[in-house]
Amino acid sequence: MERTMAGLGIGLALVVPFFVGCSLLPHNRDRGPAPTAVPSKAPDASALVNYLNQNAQRVQTIRAKVAIDAKQGTQPVGLDGELACQKPRDFRLKAKLVGRPAVDIGSNNEEFWYWISQAPDPYVYHCSYADMATGKVNLPFPFHPDMVVAAMGIAEYDPEAKYEVRVHEKTVDLIQDATTASGQPVKRITVFNRYQAAPGQPQVLGHVLMDLRGKPICRATVHKIHADRGSGAIVPASVTIEWPAQELSMKLMLSDIQTNSLDKTITGRLFSRADLTMESFDIGKGRVDRPSSIRSAGALMPARR
Repeated sequence: MERTMAGLGIGLALVVPFFVGCSLLPHNRDRGPAPTAVPSKAPDASALVNYLNQNAQRVQTIRAKVAIDAKQGTQPVGLDGELACQKPRDFRLKAKLVGRPAVDIGSNNEEFWYWISQAPDPYVYHCSYADMATGKVNLPFPFHPDMVVAAMGIAEYDPEAKYEVRVHEKTVDLIQDATTASGQPVKRITVFNRYQAAPGQPQVLGHVLMDLRGKPICRATVHKIHADRGSGAIVPASVTIEWPAQELSMKLMLSDIQTNSLDKTITGRLFSRADLTMESFDIGKGRVDRPSSIRSAGALMPARR
């Protein structure tokens, strides 16, 4: 078991930030007004939270093509694929390496799963959210789904929570005490441009997860944004996610971005691992589920409309 998990570490850590990309998203709400610019003067926490929530409330689903430039240390890896997600926890990412299926990652309300073609044992690994909540599941990668949701610009913030605001010369930090999926207490920091951003440039510059000693655990930097005409939402077109301790980084370049385009006729089968017939391994229970013949995970996303 330890050998298998260690072998998965490098390959999975390069793509896992989308692991349960929608797990913290709220249910759909009516579209509100377009988010206004963060004021150039020192804003209070409520203004910053309102800015974030106005954007998040406009999006129920996201679908996009994605090019991934990943690196561990000095070793680069390039992947191409497509992702789809739906509030609150539905998610699917399929990616190829040199034209061949390499990754299949997904989640729904009950569980998350992943398949990595280069793993020593190419199981469909899965884990229920109930088992994850115990904090006793040993995953071979840094697992911070809330960071990804925030980086995608579609996570809502609790307006009643306690926040701290720190104003710098060019940026403003919104700081909140939080807890990771494994129960670790952390500081969650959202970094804003203090002044109104130029067209195509992000108002929200990044997100940082810090431990209580002030050491960064995970960091997301937004480079470019996409203004969706249909929903009026702002979502990133280019974002880099880094894990300093693991020397891991991943730049995601999204294209053909569609919001609120998925319907119920396809989401049932899209957000399920039923089409993956390889042997499956329950991480929470630490055992193989059932024997079956192993084949390539080549199923395609449903055709775009």
